[in-house]
Amino acid sequence: MKKWLYCSLVVIFLSGCGGGTYQIPKQEYQTKVQVLGVLPLLVDYNSSLDYPQKDTLFDILARSTNGKHEYLVELLKKKKGYFDVRSLSVSSELTALSLLSAGSPHDEAGWPQGYAYDAATVAEMAKQNVVDAILVVVFSGEQVEEVRRSRTKLETLKAQYDDIRTTAAVIDRNGHVLWQLSGTESFQALMLQYADFDEAYYNRTDIVRIKNIGLSGIEQVLDEDPDRDGVSVLPKMYERLFAEIVSGISPSIFDSFR
Repeated sequence: MKKWLYCSLVVIFLSGCGGGTYQIPKQEYQTKVQVLGVLPLLVDYNSSLDYPQKDTLFDILARSTNGKHEYLVELLKKKKGYFDVRSLSVSSELTALSLLSAGSPHDEAGWPQGYAYDAATVAEMAKQNVVDAILVVVFSGEQVEEVRRSRTKLETLKAQYDDIRTTAAVIDRNGHVLWQLSGTESFQALMLQYADFDEAYYNRTDIVRIKNIGLSGIEQVLDEDPDRDGVSVLPKMYERLFAEIVSGISPSIFDSFR
């Protein structure tokens, strides 16, 4: 009985661990952030990306993200980790221009380290909407160095690949980052390139070419498919992203033991 109880507590403890990194102690975060504002999902058109039809790609992504933050708000409310979670009604395009104007630093491998958010913009939005902090989720084009495997898992290729990565942060009224999802923890929203191991195999060559995924393939990933009852559901990419964010910033009763 004791062994079963111990294992159950371990499972619950581990399941509460989410992605991202707190910049302050969790207990201080819980005290500081009682009311959380959630911005519409932002797309950084100015991010560095070597992809054909880059602007068209970002337009497709922007249309796809429109209104999706409402799902995120509901998921955070269900966790009951805050006194209130509020959806902020602002222009995603104008907000991205002002909030992300300073850009995002990258490490040597190209991983985004999080944006230098404009403090004045954050303070104004927090004041207008009466919130303690704001959750910002940004989709950006990145060139990151990583290892990709073939479908058989037998071959690998380390190279620079184009991706759409998602970073996120909770920022207080003074512009201080309290929690952040970035770097190698940043979420791979879309793969824009793949290593064609099959081509190399059939041509009997060791040279593996990196190819772009077409816009039609990207749209398929972003499309909403109806479930069995004909109700529109979130694409799996958004489900996985929101689950990671929610598990990362939803305080629980077990946080005091960590």
